[in-house]
Amino acid sequence: MRRRGVLCLLSGTCISLSSSPTPAVASGPAFAAGESGWFAIDGSRQLWHGAQAAPQRVAGDVVAACIGDGADYYVRSDGTLWVKGLAHRGQYGDGRLAAGSDFITTAGEAVAVKAHTGHAIYLRGDGVVLGTGGNRYGQLSSHGLGDKADRWGPIFDGARAIATGSRHSLAIRYDARMWGWGAGFGIEPRMLLEAVLATAAGHSATLALDAKGALWQWDGGGAPRRLPRQ
Repeated sequence: MRRRGVLCLLSGTCISLSSSPTPAVASGPAFAAGESGWFAIDGSRQLWHGAQAAPQRVAGDVVAACIGDGADYYVRSDGTLWVKGLAHRGQYGDGRLAAGSDFITTAGEAVAVKAHTGHAIYLRGDGVVLGTGGNRYGQLSSHGLGDKADRWGPIFDGARAIATGSRHSLAIRYDARMWGWGAGFGIEPRMLLEAVLATAAGHSATLALDAKGALWQWDGGGAPRRLPRQ
């Protein structure tokens, strides 16, 4: 639970995420959770990781972070992308297939990163989306299709925001059109919705918030449905 800039866990441990009313996070979420626990970026851009034990500081000057299924990622303000964890599906993006216990940098010019089941995508500063890891369903488009890609490779361009699920990926272009590819959408990216402000992906579901405040959902592809207001 988060209140007044403080992240409080069920264990009773709390950490401050912000020294001011607005966290100083340049891009990406201030909080992420997944297989290995959770990440939180505080107001001074310090990255914290927690699970069952007390939170531990991971790195400083962090602007984005995510936790995948077996590999974790973060991006520093200088654009370097850092990875730690499993590597057997090519999750590091530098050709290695052996797991590591320390974070290492494997890419540059990054501004955002998302990961899910054995794969990851990151957004470069020039709008190019690159991916690495498992790709049996087209979540990395044609890059490594059928098995895996063990190196970062371009899969989309002109993007300003990204998301990925277990079998599909999404991107919002600067014209506010949202594109999707992978299971349910096809190998090649296709346009799904216009005037999109934000998007998120889960196991097979997709959510998109449009400029009028409407929330749309796709379940494994097909036509979207507008979710009712609560």
